[in-house]
Order: sequence, then structure tokens, then C-alpha cells
Amino acid sequence: MGLTTLRGKSLGRVIGLIGAVGFVLQGYDQAVANGLLTLGSFIAVFPQIDTVNTLGSQKSYNSTIQGTTVAIYEVGCALGALGCVFLGDKLGRRKTIFLAGCIALVGVIIQASPFALGQLIAGRVITGLGVGGFTATIPMYVSESSGADARGRMVLLEGWFAIGGIVLATWLEFGLYYVSENSVSWRFPIAFQGTFALVVVSCILFLPESPRWLARCGRMEEAADVLARMEDMPAASECVSQELEIIRQSLFKDEVDEETVSTSPFALTKNRHLHRTFIAVAVNILAQMTGVNIITFYSDTIFESDLGYSGTIARIITGCLQIWQFLAAGLAVLLIDRVGRRPLLLTAAAGMTIAQTCLAGLSSDLSNTSAAGASILFYFMALFCFPIGLFLVPFMYAAEIAPLRTRAKVTAMSAAANWLFNFLLAEVTPVGFATIHWRYYIVYACISAFACVSFYFFCPETKGRTLEEIDEIFVESNSIFDPVRIAQEMPYQTDILAHIDDTEKTGAKDELVENA
Repeated sequence: MGLTTLRGKSLGRVIGLIGAVGFVLQGYDQAVANGLLTLGSFIAVFPQIDTVNTLGSQKSYNSTIQGTTVAIYEVGCALGALGCVFLGDKLGRRKTIFLAGCIALVGVIIQASPFALGQLIAGRVITGLGVGGFTATIPMYVSESSGADARGRMVLLEGWFAIGGIVLATWLEFGLYYVSENSVSWRFPIAFQGTFALVVVSCILFLPESPRWLARCGRMEEAADVLARMEDMPAASECVSQELEIIRQSLFKDEVDEETVSTSPFALTKNRHLHRTFIAVAVNILAQMTGVNIITFYSDTIFESDLGYSGTIARIITGCLQIWQFLAAGLAVLLIDRVGRRPLLLTAAAGMTIAQTCLAGLSSDLSNTSAAGASILFYFMALFCFPIGLFLVPFMYAAEIAPLRTRAKVTAMSAAANWLFNFLLAEVTPVGFATIHWRYYIVYACISAFACVSFYFFCPETKGRTLEEIDEIFVESNSIFDPVRIAQEMPYQTDILAHIDDTEKTGAKDELVENA
């Protein structure tokens, strides 16, 4: 059976799976630099980033170059995500993903073939442009193409695969660590990620467009056909008509008078565009500023330079950390539609607060080998908490709470904010450790605590609600504190849709029996 003939749950799973393969590239490329920074063959080609075999002012200078080389990828991702502000609604979800995949492929080729630092940096920027387009569009595409009961699982599947990409990069580099005198030890890991972009580019145009984007463009018949495929029902069925009418009514809420007709994510409308944009962007910023990517980017360097482990042991610990994170992300897939978004955000932020606080205390005296060894426990704690609620939940949450009329722009801006603060973390971490040492962890402990409080007061639960129902939560809000309360009190429309669906299917079965 080809991709163009899939229907129902099979179609939903394939959409989620292709989106997840795109996120494998995101995780893989984010982690691939970690294992290369202390690799002999890599340092031989790029001695400007060597911080293991240098001391004093030279090490400080190289730390800055290293931070820029690693972090410039995040700048490319931010620019790629921001580009979707202008392209997302013009090209549609599928074509935007296709274009992003093509750009990522070009970047991977350049990254895998450099003989100068400038070429490596250019390749990382171009790859970042494509990956940024993925992160701004794929969660939105999957959210708009999934039912309320499965939306969380389908989107978090992407996060699970992204961390799978981190695990794959970590262990692949570990295996090639033993051929460290040959450039294949770093060229092959970089080139391998092109496989994932190629899969997405080859498949995405054979999948249906988002029905909500089609409705936004006024293409109601096409939207009905896609909804019918996704529900595995006739296009003229009552269930499909009901869903299409709910989408139409959601669009109408932004057109009730001249004051509220706006495609600006910063407009002060009755649909609270500005309020929702602020929440979407803030959740992504706070997630990054809990500081987990200190581990993702620099764990090998920390374990070798600060804790005194050998290169082999450092890589084994990092690999085990990433497997642990992968298992935690799998748990998040199981919990997201049972527990909800809000409890996972709160739990993850609270856990990161504890982990960063304990890392600060245990790292304050690295001459105490027992304390230094004990700190590894809290690296494991951080890489359990973060994927549970702060890795992909912010991307998904931004797509869920944004109104349809501004969804592409809001998700693009929130993804760009995520990547920009990711860049900030990657850029300042080598300098932060070199200047304020263990106190660097305290900064992120305080931000994590602030994030926990912010999620509690300002982030309403979206579990089990249609995207149009989430609109209603904000339409009925009069202040920034109202959405949390209204989400707790509002009845669920999905029960009505489920009843219509069951009635139609029962009627169809009765008709078949009667005809027989």
C-alpha cells in the first residue's frame, strides 16, 4: 500500500513517523559535535577549538572559538525557524518541510567535507537552517493532522526519535573513537545524518496537507477530503462535517468585526493573539534556560577536563546518559495524553531546579573525588526530567495554543526563540565554566525555579482538547491568569465528536446488516 492510499489510524501513524524521522536529524546534529571536540583527528584539522591540550590564555581563547563553532548551528536553526514566519502559510506545511529537508541535505554535505574551520561553520549554519524549518513546522503539521486523543503521543514521538538521534550520534562516535587518527572518525558521523533528511524529502509530498491549513486558505472541499481520510469515513459524513464546521467557526472568531481581523501574532484581539504568542515563546525560552544542553554539548569535555576521566570512560558515561534520556522520552510518550502537558512541564522544571542546585554544590570542590563522582547522579536526574516535559512539549504546546490564523508565525517564533537561547547556552558555557566555575550551575537552578512558578500560573492544560476548543479557552479569558482556571472548568467537546462518530459507525453497520 502506497503513502497516497493510506487512511485512518495508519495514515496518522505514518505522518507522525515521517515527522519523527525529521527530528532524528535534529537530535543527531545537536549532539554530533560533543564527541568530536576532544577527538585527535578532528583537532588536527581544526586546532583553533582545542581546549583539552591547551592552558591559560590560549585555552580561554580556544574556548570562545569552540563555543562559537558549536553554537553557530543554533543560529542557523533560529534563522530557519524565523523563515517559516514568512513561508509557512504561503507554501503550506508539506512544502515547507520539503524545502527544509533539501537545505539540511546541502548543509550536511558541506559539514562532512571541510578542511578549514570556516567551511565547517558554514555547513553547520546551513544544516541549522533546514533543521530550524523542521522544528518550526513538523510539530504544527502533526498537531493539525492528529485527533485530540492522540495528538500528544504523535508529537512526542518526534521527541523520542530526536533523543534517539542523540543516542545514535553518541555511540557511533564512541565506536569510531578507536580510529581517531583517521578523518573518517568524524567525517562519517557527520555525513550519516543526511540519511534522515533524505527519508523526509522522499516521503513528505506523498502525505496529505494539513486540513486546517487548507481550511484557512478557503479550500474547504480539500480539507473535508483530508479529514475524511484521517477519520477513514466518507467526506459527506456527519462527523467530518462537524469537525469542518468547528474549524470554520474557529476562523470566524477572528473575523467577527474589524478590530479582531488580524493575522498579526501581536494583535490585541478577542482571541488574545498577543497573550498566546507570549506564552508560546516564553515556554520555549524557559525550557532551554533550565540548562540541560550543558550536558548535551559539553559532557565529554566536562568529564575529561573537570572530573578527570579518560576519553573512553567519558564517552561511555555520555552514551549511558543519552540512553537514559531516550528511555525517559519514551516514558513521556506514554504519559503525555494520560497525565497532560501542564503536570509534565511543572515536574520537569522542578526536577531541573533540584539537579542544577545539587550539581553546583557537588562541583564546588572538584578535588573531592567522591563529590565529583556523585555529581554524575544529578546529570542522570537532569536527563530524566528534561525529556519528560521540556524537550518537545514546548514545541507542541506552542502549536496547540496558537490560533489557526497565526499558528505558523507563532510556532516559527517560538521555535526560533528556543534555538536562540540554545545558542546562548552553547556560546557562553565554555566561558561560564572558565570564569565562575561551579557557580555557573546556580544561574540555571534559579531560572528553573522561575519556570516552575510561571508554568503553574500561566499555562492551561490542553490534554484531550481539540485545537478549536483551546481557542475557546482564550476567547473566554479576560486576564492572563484566567486560562488555567477556565481550562479546568470547561467541558470537553471531544466527547460530542466521539458520540457522533460512534453513532455514524453503528448506523453504517446496521445498514450493512439490513442490506445483507
